[in-house]
Amino acid sequence: MTQNKEPTQRQLRVAEEIRHILGKMFMEDNLFIEGLKPAYTMITDVKIAPDMSYAHILVRAIPPVDTDEQVALLNENKGKFRYRIGKSIRLRIVPDIIFRSDVRFEETKAMDDLLNNPKVRADVEKYKSN
Repeated sequence: MTQNKEPTQRQLRVAEEIRHILGKMFMEDNLFIEGLKPAYTMITDVKIAPDMSYAHILVRAIPPVDTDEQVALLNENKGKFRYRIGKSIRLRIVPDIIFRSDVRFEETKAMDDLLNNPKVRADVEKYKSN
């Protein structure tokens, strides 16, 4: 049985610092990774494991750039990012980083579309008046 515990202050602090470091790397635009478009790619969130052994970094690309392609390139070159994180933060162990697509925006839009569906709205209004 797993419990969803809230992240500790240390986890939140380290995750935010990692997000800032990666954001700065993307802004500097000197990554020299063929095909990577840092100007069109943003780090939306960093979730760090309780034991600080790994960090999931959520990425979203701005169209016309494909998010999945950018995530694949980032994962292929994650050593460069991990090295820079290790140089910038004093940690006993630098977490392994895993880049993932941030699908929260698409999920939110799908839920919004569903709630704005005329059939659903009519159903909600029917129960609202009771």
